[in-house]
Amino acid sequence: MGDETFESYPTDFQSWLARTPSQDHLDQALERAYENLQEQSEEQLVFLGAVPIPSGWQLPVLNDGFELFPESRRIFTVAGQPVSPIWQLLALHYLTIRERPKKLPPEVTFADLPGARTYAGVYQQRTVGRLCASVGQSKATLFGAALSLGGQVVLGGDLAFEFEVFPRITIRLIWYASDEEFSPHATLLLPPNIEQYFCSEDIVVLSERLVARLCGRPF
Repeated sequence: MGDETFESYPTDFQSWLARTPSQDHLDQALERAYENLQEQSEEQLVFLGAVPIPSGWQLPVLNDGFELFPESRRIFTVAGQPVSPIWQLLALHYLTIRERPKKLPPEVTFADLPGARTYAGVYQQRTVGRLCASVGQSKATLFGAALSLGGQVVLGGDLAFEFEVFPRITIRLIWYASDEEFSPHATLLLPPNIEQYFCSEDIVVLSERLVARLCGRPF
């Protein structure tokens, strides 16, 4: 994947930003999300897997972690690298849910979700389509990339991994090697209650960002 900017995302992604609580651009969406974080109870943050640190919270994300500082509106990785606005918004949306959904194993596809069917085409293109055109072209390359993100090997296809993207959200990648008839292809499985954590647009972007990490992109 080459470098991407906000302007390069398709209309569906622009729509995703427009439907955030601020109904405006990314900066305002982030500001509203930070405000919601400050209103969140400590008990709920702990339930969602966050750990208190001086002046903020640490949230495990894949094989790394985010350190969130609500007062200064900043998020860094544990190593001190700035986190992109998209990952910031995903983490903030995750941490500001009010309900306490069960942690369920990944068992359904995106198209199976009641509110997601209209996004199935863009989801397929921006996730497994992109994966199989890059790091997912070979078993060895995908295996190395998945292990580097903390993926746990599970049964399925020719290669399968589970990724704990956030503490209560696990995504399973099932990959199939090419043969005489088909190019490599893959499936992403999601928890059946993921819509209790994220809206459909967020789920598209969360899955796309996981693929971007597998392709070597930073947070």
